[in-house]
Amino acid sequence: MSGRPQAEPARADLHAELARLEHAFVVHDDVSLHVVRSRPWDRGERRAPVLFLHGYPDTADTWSLQLAALGQTHPVAAFDQRGVGRSTASASRRGYAFERYLGDIEAVIDDLTGPEGQVHLVAHDWGGALAWMFAEQPRYARRLRSLTVSAGPHPGLFLRRLGRAARSPRELGFLFDQLRKSWYILFFQLPWLPEQLIERQFPALWVKSLRAGGVPKDDPLLRDFDAEGTRKAALTPLALYRQILLHKPQPLRPIEVPTCLIVPLHDMALRPELYDDVPEVATDLEVHRLDANHWAHRQRASEVSAILEAFIRRVEHDS
Repeated sequence: MSGRPQAEPARADLHAELARLEHAFVVHDDVSLHVVRSRPWDRGERRAPVLFLHGYPDTADTWSLQLAALGQTHPVAAFDQRGVGRSTASASRRGYAFERYLGDIEAVIDDLTGPEGQVHLVAHDWGGALAWMFAEQPRYARRLRSLTVSAGPHPGLFLRRLGRAARSPRELGFLFDQLRKSWYILFFQLPWLPEQLIERQFPALWVKSLRAGGVPKDDPLLRDFDAEGTRKAALTPLALYRQILLHKPQPLRPIEVPTCLIVPLHDMALRPELYDDVPEVATDLEVHRLDANHWAHRQRASEVSAILEAFIRRVEHDS
């Protein structure tokens, strides 16, 4: 493999690179998960696949630039989370418990690698929160060769940081600014009203949110999107937000896989200080702070792809 990170494919070649990927469905629990992945004859025998996990309000399409770039040298895959994109919805409210989402990740890994295989997990936003949960549980962590999280704080450290700030007069400025950025979390706790607002203002509200988070105005993601799948992406994951206030904080556990953290310094939703304590739980850690907004992987796609390529290459060389 080349020692240099692969460049992003030119826009004219993007569709050709993505056309090399196949679409499949993985059944887990009562849902069918839509997966886009390298074709069998493209999958390396010895390389762990790179599995991308999207956040809110995205589908697997948010990773198209990284799928195309890293797919030149690695087996790659991404999937629509339950009830989002082309994946089917759970029939029960309990189907959106955190543990169900973690089981979905494991089911996709099983499909990609078999029951004992591993992946390089790359996650963004809510996908990042789920990835931290996945990596700290030994049952799941054994399935990871590495972990990369962009714009997704560790849930336990996030809550601890806010609690510490609430007790310190010197940190009230940080606390109020983060609460201002997180206003939508409280709004999403309301019954039916968030759904009504999203339904009435879709897709304009979705486009506005991504633009506010740094997605360039000429990004094909804002033009060529599956309207129904994206509408579901803005509605179904509200169930995740509505668990936050009910979720009992868990003891901090070590993250024992090599970890890469990408911190957008101008994140519209998250203060960069929220990541300061990650070294406490992740000892094999490298941190990249980018002059970017929440959707850094769209705003600075080439830079993010290069970070991923170099980190994964380092992990594979060391293992």
